Amino acid sequence: MLIRAVFILTFFVSSVACAADWERVAPGVEYRHIVRGTIDVHITKIHLTNRGLRVIATGEADMGLTVSEFAKKNDAIVAINADYFDTESRPLGVAAGPCGVWGKGDPKLERHQGLVAVGNRRAEIQNRTMVVKRWMNGAVSGWPALITACEPIKDLPGSDHFTRAPHPRTAVGLSRDRKILYFVVADGRREGVPGMTLPELALFMDQELDACAAMNLDGGGSSAMWVRDEIVNRPSDGPERKVGNHLAVVAARDYDGCSEREKRTKD
Repeated sequence: MLIRAVFILTFFVSSVACAADWERVAPGVEYRHIVRGTIDVHITKIHLTNRGLRVIATGEADMGLTVSEFAKKNDAIVAINADYFDTESRPLGVAAGPCGVWGKGDPKLERHQGLVAVGNRRAEIQNRTMVVKRWMNGAVSGWPALITACEPIKDLPGSDHFTRAPHPRTAVGLSRDRKILYFVVADGRREGVPGMTLPELALFMDQELDACAAMNLDGGGSSAMWVRDEIVNRPSDGPERKVGNHLAVVAARDYDGCSEREKRTKD
């Protein structure tokens, strides 16, 4: 633990001196790949004020797709995996797509998780409040919250194996002015790249991205990020895993809201 603590401190000190450049992916979307020591992290920065973009979440008809399948189907600029899911690929917490909230899951788990909600040029990260509001056209659940009120949470919940051991991770962050949304995927479970603990992930998103709110999503073999036309990270299972739901960024001109197919699924 002392060695990892020394390393993570060195990592953040070097971050100030050696900040990587952001690569423009599309108007309002930037990508950054950071490899330092045992850290291998992929980040996309989404400018929510850009009128040419929409941030979307999975509709119920698209449950259980891989990230690349969901991205291709929706002509996504970027996409990531989202909530934990059961053996039938059903998200464990509240999920909402363009046609509204999915059928209810386990109420105990829904109360346990937080919410990442997206709408027209707007996003919100709620810590266990789980309120779906009218402006939201998509939402996914996650756990635990990593940053609230612009401060990393010091005493993160969960077991030593889940919280304080390194694993591949997926997370979402929001800037102080709520104008920038971050998608983050940290690779892990390979030689020389173990992954990140949740305290390390919280510190990374605070110091590297200056996120004012952040939520951990499903990780491990589920962690995957699509940028432009491919998966840019290295999923720890090798092949991509089919996941419960997703978050993605699409061109506004390609967004058709609640489609007829999705309406039939809801009905």
